[in-house]
Amino acid sequence: MLKKYDVIIAGASFAGLAVASKIKNKKVLLIDRKKIGTGVTSACGTTIQTMEEINCEKSILQKFDKFAFHIGNKETEIPISEKYCTIDYSKFCKLLNKQNNAEFLIASVKKTDGKIVYTNKGNFEADIIVDCTGWSAVLASSLEKNYVHKKMMSFGIETEIPYKKDNKMRFFLDENIIKNGAGWLFPCGKKARFGVSSYEGDTKLLPNLEKFVGSYGLKVGKIHGGYFCYCLKNPIVKNIFVVGCAAGQTLPLTGEGIKRSINFGLLCGEIIQKILEKKITIREGQKKYQEEALKYSKEYEILLKEQKNLPHIPIWEISLIAKLLSIKLISNLMQKEYEKI
Repeated sequence: MLKKYDVIIAGASFAGLAVASKIKNKKVLLIDRKKIGTGVTSACGTTIQTMEEINCEKSILQKFDKFAFHIGNKETEIPISEKYCTIDYSKFCKLLNKQNNAEFLIASVKKTDGKIVYTNKGNFEADIIVDCTGWSAVLASSLEKNYVHKKMMSFGIETEIPYKKDNKMRFFLDENIIKNGAGWLFPCGKKARFGVSSYEGDTKLLPNLEKFVGSYGLKVGKIHGGYFCYCLKNPIVKNIFVVGCAAGQTLPLTGEGIKRSINFGLLCGEIIQKILEKKITIREGQKKYQEEALKYSKEYEILLKEQKNLPHIPIWEISLIAKLLSIKLISNLMQKEYEKI
């Protein structure tokens, strides 16, 4: 006989842990391939406010009130109205995990039929199933064959190595580092995260990363990374909820996904709690989540269009945009609009 739960959540990273944190006094199973807080793929940079709102500010390693855009050999400093930070992924996951009462299982999910989740360590049943398995969207794609769009993904790798003190989050648009992609340097205390990503999903990025890190007189250390999906998709597949990168909620162009994975995860968890308390029906909950998750579809489309156009924009034009963003009033207005998404 199958063991039954009120909710099964596949994936225990930003999205899955956020969903679980909002479900109280119910029987929840949280499944992931690895121990919670391991297997980082993210650059782990987000807003301080996001961390404070979920009581995970103790995971913050360093805070920033300015960005730096490196276009070719030129650096432009961008003031920011909402402060950002780099975080310790392991500490963050453990802090957020303390906010749920879910049972945790280390297992690989294989598929679902909408009621049963099949794993390599047994099969489990639930009335509500949530897919937070990242770009592969394992459960959603088992129900909808073409749910994963491999051509609509970026790929990035990163290394965290000892580095001098720096007070800016740095972004690089430089063909000498990578074509049709971007680089970043995120300080995190006594270390920094150097990374490169390809908008075209190119996975052979080690030479690019080595060249980038080498330009600072340093050597690449341990590498992590992976795909991230920037194609906003239907967050309800049959009767399951899909959250985070699995639903393509990572933003095109900037590749920012942490804040959105957490926010949509919290929203999904709140809606599921209402369903379990019989305040709304599952259909009403699915409709509400779908509407909110797709609310900014047009903004995603605009960012995607800019991402596709980026390789064709002259350097002088990109430099001009950066210069305009260095003006505090313009930067604040643009960031205010951006943070709405």
